[in-house]
Amino acid sequence: MKKIYIVMASLAFSAALFAQTQDSLLRRQLEVERDFNPTLLDADKINSLPALREPVVQKANTNFSTWAGRTTPPLEITLPSPAGIMTEIPYNLKKGYLSLHAGNYANVDGAFGYRLVEQPKDNLSFSFLHNSSNGNIDYLQLNSTSPNNSAYFMDNLGKLAYQHNADALLLDLQFSYLHSGFNYYGNSFEQNRYFENEKQRIGVFNAHLGLASKESDYLNFRGSVDFKNFSTKYGYFLQGDPIKGNEINVNVGFDKPFQNNNSKVGVNGTLFSTTYSNNFENYFLLNGAPFILFNGENRSARLGADVLIQNADKVRFRVVPNVKLQLGLTNKTSLYANIHGGFQHNTFLEMISESRYFLHDAAVKPSFSIIDIDGGVKIGDAEGFRIDLFGGYRKTEDAHFLVHHGQEVIDDDSLGEFREVLSPVYGNLSHSHIGGLIQTNIWTQLDLSLRLKKNFYKVDNMMIDNVAIAEPRAYNKPGLEVDLRASLDIMEQLKFTFNYYFAGDRWSRYKGIDQEMDNINDLNLGGVYSINDAFSLNLRVNNLLSQKYDIWYGHPAQGLNVSGGFSFTF
Repeated sequence: MKKIYIVMASLAFSAALFAQTQDSLLRRQLEVERDFNPTLLDADKINSLPALREPVVQKANTNFSTWAGRTTPPLEITLPSPAGIMTEIPYNLKKGYLSLHAGNYANVDGAFGYRLVEQPKDNLSFSFLHNSSNGNIDYLQLNSTSPNNSAYFMDNLGKLAYQHNADALLLDLQFSYLHSGFNYYGNSFEQNRYFENEKQRIGVFNAHLGLASKESDYLNFRGSVDFKNFSTKYGYFLQGDPIKGNEINVNVGFDKPFQNNNSKVGVNGTLFSTTYSNNFENYFLLNGAPFILFNGENRSARLGADVLIQNADKVRFRVVPNVKLQLGLTNKTSLYANIHGGFQHNTFLEMISESRYFLHDAAVKPSFSIIDIDGGVKIGDAEGFRIDLFGGYRKTEDAHFLVHHGQEVIDDDSLGEFREVLSPVYGNLSHSHIGGLIQTNIWTQLDLSLRLKKNFYKVDNMMIDNVAIAEPRAYNKPGLEVDLRASLDIMEQLKFTFNYYFAGDRWSRYKGIDQEMDNINDLNLGGVYSINDAFSLNLRVNNLLSQKYDIWYGHPAQGLNVSGGFSFTF
């Protein structure tokens, strides 16, 4: 009898415990395994083609992460991506998967997946995810006596995926639709709420087609077309035009192996465009990325550049390096370095994926990273331990930071409406970081990882309401991060998980004053009990310390919350 295994993140062994869990940050973020969707700005990731895999026995997890590992924690206030979900349903040897669990704050998560066709050359599957909450949240600001408010959202995402593995090529075809509804629950600071808890709606239809030739000694080809159509119920105003548009991303690439197929020379190309039906500035990017890849027995070097032509508010031409180096010191220890740069589009869909409570009154400026360097040493020679010591530096023009919108300023001297949403401010950002990750399983029943990261920020040229900020900060970006995760096997049928995330030295800005935000102290405990190979029960306690803190300024997290449910394969 085979039991369902926990799907763990590659850099940490104690990721989400059960299907579509939520944590105290209200941040049910999707943790996905990448579809075949070559991103040619990052060509080193597509030097080899994807292959169809046999389903493996895994523990129940529908890919909602309960931990944060990025500079800005992945929060529930982001929308799930309609194209990057359930590329691998946690099957066992059966075809279907069903899970449902619920908790306080009216937190409900459900998942369903079924493999309709499973043939040696053809695979067709359907999946559906539901994620919702409707609980009251208490505001934390000392200068506010606003009553609590309900933080409501409901995400429903359906996806149909087909793969055909022909003799000469691999075909990947996917269709998905995301329907998301939510209210703007930000603190009103005793002002009249503009949206008055009106439920916003966002719909995203996504169609994806990918083709790739089988790896050969001759010329290899890969390409994809990804199309999204999106619309909202409300735009900047309750009355008026909603936000509508289309996004298309076309990728092509060729490479030719040489030196006994250990190395390659190639070129990749990207065309990315977003068009809007309202007054937003349309966005266009064309990228050509030649590269040469050298592979040795214990080393590799990818040397390339991205040649970028962008048209948003104006036409820009840029050339940035695209280099990836790895040098093995021993069989298990190596040095690595990555040097890149380029544009961050900051289109409507990208901004909504950063925060669902962001409200556009104009297209967000695209930002440009002049240089983005990271590197370090990975040490695996210590038996039972893996260590990664890392650091990096990134310099970005027109970086954006989301702050509470609040009272609008009109003509520099009069006040307009109050909006309980988030809006961007801009500045040039220099960001450096150092840190380390240690993982161990010296006791086979226990997987343990600890990640520490210290960030250093410098911001200049920031303007807010046409006023230059003398000493701006990197608003809402943590200075110090600690991420501890553990998974413990008590017996064959019972496992426990432990997750703790800390983020300190966070700042925001409201009414012209820098506001220090409370530290995130997010402790989560959970357990899963497998009754048999098809059915399991699970329970999770989030924000066990019952800490109070904001996700963004004026947007508090849930308090102590408990959820439980079941997972069933058939």
